[in-house]
Amino acid sequence: MTDLRAFLSGRWDLTRRIRDRRGGVTGSFQGHATFSPAGRGLEYLEQGEMKLGQMEGHAFRRYRYDFPESGRAEVFFEDGRYFHDLRLGPAAWRVRHECPPDLYLGRFYLVEPQAWKAIWLVQGSRKLHLLESHYRR
Repeated sequence: MTDLRAFLSGRWDLTRRIRDRRGGVTGSFQGHATFSPAGRGLEYLEQGEMKLGQMEGHAFRRYRYDFPESGRAEVFFEDGRYFHDLRLGPAAWRVRHECPPDLYLGRFYLVEPQAWKAIWLVQGSRKLHLLESHYRR
């Protein structure tokens, strides 16, 4: 991907499957993600409806994406802490984020010209979650 910022900009339909392997609970998220200009980067805002076991309700999250080079992003939490870097292409981009006591292992794929996916395995002393997110224009 030569211009990742241009590719990500705008609104994406977002679906997510959630599996709590330790608790035996499954869930889903249906909504959208918007990448909006924020300085030289993009602000990511995800909004939608989440169902997880017996819980249901509105959910959202924010990140900031900076682009130190055209084909790579650095992703930051809303409070400014570094999360991971990102490249999109036909091969999986793998990331690792340690947030003791949890470990986040991510894989990102370009599925087709207007679709990509992110898969996260979150493991820790009290959790073992698999989240598979699909983004499509």
